[in-house]
Amino acid sequence: MAQTGQLNKQKIVEPDSSVSVTSTSYAAAKYMSVELPSNITLSLIRVRGTLSSTTKVSIQVSRDAAGDDILIPDTEATLATGVTTNTVGVALYEVEANIYTQGEIYIHAKVDAGTYTWTKTEVYWRE
Repeated sequence: MAQTGQLNKQKIVEPDSSVSVTSTSYAAAKYMSVELPSNITLSLIRVRGTLSSTTKVSIQVSRDAAGDDILIPDTEATLATGVTTNTVGVALYEVEANIYTQGEIYIHAKVDAGTYTWTKTEVYWRE
């Protein structure tokens, strides 16, 4: 089935301070939030940060900061590192989730091992 709409909308979140993710479990305080419009299809989530002994980052998306009103369940990705800098890691998640009401979403993260200092999130959607 062909996709409709264009992947031409995005929001980039670069918080004033990074989020240090060191746990193999989700924690309510380890998130970035993004304000989204209504009636969209959330397509891609890209996270970027520095890593130490981390190979995978999992995310879970919710409507609340506590992480209890789940929109997108646990999704794992292997970090891709830079060609010249292997301490910078990026993960991309294809989510395809319909969001009907306007509001803030909260992206929580956990790691498989080590430390991931999450510095940036990009969210892409179709209308």
